[in-house]
Amino acid sequence: MKRNFFLYLMVGFTTTLIVLVIISLLSFQQMNTMIRYSNQVEHTYQVMGNLKSLSDVITEAETSIRGYVITKDSTYLVPMDKIKVEYTGLIKDLEKLIVDNPRQENRLAMIRSTLQLRIQLLESLEQSVGADSSQQAVLQRIAKGRDLMTSFKENLALMEKEEQELLTSRFEQKERFQRLTPRTFRIVTAVVGLVFLASFVFLVKAMLDRFRFQQELQEQLLSLKQSNDELTQLAFAASHDLQEPVRKIRTFADRLKIRQKERLDEEGQMILLRIDAAGKKLQGMLEDISTYMNLLELREKAVHISPQKLWEEVIAAERDRIQELNASITLGALPELELYPNQVRTMFKALLDNALGYHKEGVPPVISISHREVDIKELTIQGLPTLQKHYHAITIEDNGIGFENEYKGKVFQLFRRLHTQEQRSGKGIGLAICQRVMANHNGVIDAFAEVNKGAAFTMYFPKD
Repeated sequence: MKRNFFLYLMVGFTTTLIVLVIISLLSFQQMNTMIRYSNQVEHTYQVMGNLKSLSDVITEAETSIRGYVITKDSTYLVPMDKIKVEYTGLIKDLEKLIVDNPRQENRLAMIRSTLQLRIQLLESLEQSVGADSSQQAVLQRIAKGRDLMTSFKENLALMEKEEQELLTSRFEQKERFQRLTPRTFRIVTAVVGLVFLASFVFLVKAMLDRFRFQQELQEQLLSLKQSNDELTQLAFAASHDLQEPVRKIRTFADRLKIRQKERLDEEGQMILLRIDAAGKKLQGMLEDISTYMNLLELREKAVHISPQKLWEEVIAAERDRIQELNASITLGALPELELYPNQVRTMFKALLDNALGYHKEGVPPVISISHREVDIKELTIQGLPTLQKHYHAITIEDNGIGFENEYKGKVFQLFRRLHTQEQRSGKGIGLAICQRVMANHNGVIDAFAEVNKGAAFTMYFPKD
């Protein structure tokens, strides 16, 4: 009873804390929204003010040049240097202010181009008047300047119109937000009350569901255990009881080949050879299934041993094959780990068989075995226990035919092969055994390969 009271107290405290957090977040959001709307309005006013200043500056430049054209008094040209500096500064300020508006940026680019031409034309007109050019040349420049100013004013009007529309829209948004804020708080308060009530109901329901779930889970565990026992019996029968019929098939095929050799034609002898080969393959697959089933039972005791010693034993056992293929194997230093020796030895043999068996034709296999320590943050492999933070990574890498890396998940499946029996011999269970061995060690095995460049298999053993 005390435990239930404490639980209800914690639920109430948590709910109150959530309410306070929600209200604080809403207040913070409201303040930020008001600041944002104010900044947007101020931003629009700045753009409109700079547009007005730009218009005034260009108008002043026009007035100065016109006064000079009419009177030829050079004092009218004195403000021109100041006007050029102000014009350039206003353009740069506007570019920064409208960087978030592509349409306004395009219009400002057109205005900038137009004003550059207009300034150049004003300077040209100044030089023409100073050089006493013909009246017709002066009038042509004035007419061209008038067209440029018309284009400038049109684009300026479009920019001012859009900024005015933005200003109106932002004022409306601000007013709408101010109207919705009280209603939002009332809704939030009502929702929080409903959440509090729902939490209480959910808590009661969760307790009942948990009791019911525990009963269902217990029933499922019993059912799963029964199914697992049946599968174990089936696998045992497949790996042991079926061995005898397979041996008899091969024995009688051999007798038939020896005693009836003279009576069988070439096709009959070929069929017998295929029967014997198929029986041999089936017998090997049954032996592998037996090996795999033994791995599931975990009868072996873990000991501290160096993987380097196990690699040396495997390499020594395959020395004849290594010499036949003229293979080169580099074995780096490996630390001592807590392992199931027979399982790891079986895994190393399967990986070495894989490296030797999938070599390039005419190219001596080059195999390297290395070790490094890795942090789980460096890894993106699925299946690694998250409680374990550091791993010993042992990698075996070859220069063989490799495979498409997108299929690396399939190579660890039982009896799954990426090459046909005619292309490469094998039964397709070696890498599945490797995966099972690593699972028994609370680790994983990963692969990386490139076609015609080789493959690398990395085993991740927990450091602790």
